[in-house]
Amino acid sequence: MQIRRMIFGVFFTAVMLVSALAQNAQQRSPLDGRNYGVVYDIPATAQVKVRKDVPYLKDERGTLAIDIYSPPDAKAGERRPAVVFINAVGDQGDNKVKDWGIYKSWPRLVAAHGLIGISMDADGTRIQESLRGVFEFLTNKGADHGIDGARLGLYAASANVTGTTQYLASEFAAKGIRAAALYYGGVPAAQIRADLPTLFIVAEGDAPRMGSALAALWQRVIEAKAPWSLQFAKGLPHAFDAFSDNDDSRRILQQTIAFWKSHLEPVPQPSWQPSAAREIVAATYGNDAQRTVDLLSDWIKSNPTDTVALTQYGRALSQLRRFDDATAAYEKAMSLGANEPGVFAGLGQIKFGQRQFEQAIPLLTRAIEAGARNSLMYGQLASAQLHTGRYEEGIRNYEKAFEAGIPPGANTRGVAYFNMACGYARLGQKGKALDTLANAIAEGFTNREAYETDEDLASLRSEPRFQEMLTRLPKS
Repeated sequence: MQIRRMIFGVFFTAVMLVSALAQNAQQRSPLDGRNYGVVYDIPATAQVKVRKDVPYLKDERGTLAIDIYSPPDAKAGERRPAVVFINAVGDQGDNKVKDWGIYKSWPRLVAAHGLIGISMDADGTRIQESLRGVFEFLTNKGADHGIDGARLGLYAASANVTGTTQYLASEFAAKGIRAAALYYGGVPAAQIRADLPTLFIVAEGDAPRMGSALAALWQRVIEAKAPWSLQFAKGLPHAFDAFSDNDDSRRILQQTIAFWKSHLEPVPQPSWQPSAAREIVAATYGNDAQRTVDLLSDWIKSNPTDTVALTQYGRALSQLRRFDDATAAYEKAMSLGANEPGVFAGLGQIKFGQRQFEQAIPLLTRAIEAGARNSLMYGQLASAQLHTGRYEEGIRNYEKAFEAGIPPGANTRGVAYFNMACGYARLGQKGKALDTLANAIAEGFTNREAYETDEDLASLRSEPRFQEMLTRLPKS
């Protein structure tokens, strides 16, 4: 896998460099990929201003420079956000990456859209130093060239992605980098940053070579809680932004420019004032129970008769397992006339969890009558009824729970079938009880101890079919 990733990472750049060396003294062939610029253009690109070879790093080992592409309407003294088109593979003599068609046209295109585009030299023997140097220059001296060093984006493609992601994960990464677009490179091995919006684009032509690392990437993003956007470029090859002259490619380029502008330019602010109520709703829908409780505590002090607030407060308190406080909130809502299903369901679930089944049954019934007709409500009502000896009612409600769609699994459908079987056994309907136990086993509920010790199943244990079922269960 490591060898495969290495081959993939250098493939495009290696092809370009071999082509360059073979044609060093010759006119470029139309098949030389360095000829081709980005496949998207707008009229304003013709008016973009270019300053070439601005030094960003000078030392005894030489001088490295950038080309700066400024928007046609850029004014003296104004500072604009900038996008750096990364060279993380280095230059070979006069074969400078920033002189390739793609690295001359991409920065020109972003400049035509109001940002500053930057292409760069890099020393292949000190890539990380080159990257540190260019971003330190933009941070400290960018203002001299109309660049806002606190609002920087970047583009890294193909083999450039590896060095770029290493830099971004390092302690040297510039604080002003606010958005990274990674095009058709290998899956980053470096730690994913949780603070950097990243657009990661996979070309369909590359996907087979990326292997299991690509399949695992989204899980890594979720675990890091990183603001990533993963896009699959269907039907497009490696380096599609230079070689696929079609609208599918152009749409991705449009989306990339919009991504940079969204994160580098100020977001228009609304005309309205912030709303405490909206903040509460956001916390509630975000399942942030502690924040919901904190916000609703203040809200209820000012709005003590708001039954919706009291119901939501009870739900959040339940999530925090503060059941006594949740009960008080639900009961207050009910005393004020609340009749939405949430208040009955919430209080009913608390009573059910506390095994106060006689109190839970009317509350869960009211929740269902008020509209909470889902498998959880029917299932909890059914279980409460079985616990109180109402076996026929419990079985009917379990049937309704299955109709409503109990999720598959040992602890969902499996437990529900087991409980139904207990009801049938108590009613003396042994055949149905055994059929239903078979369903419980098929769904994965194989807790042998439950089958051997539950008193509800006492009448079945002498049955040959029951004994045969036990042989299929793992020993306790």
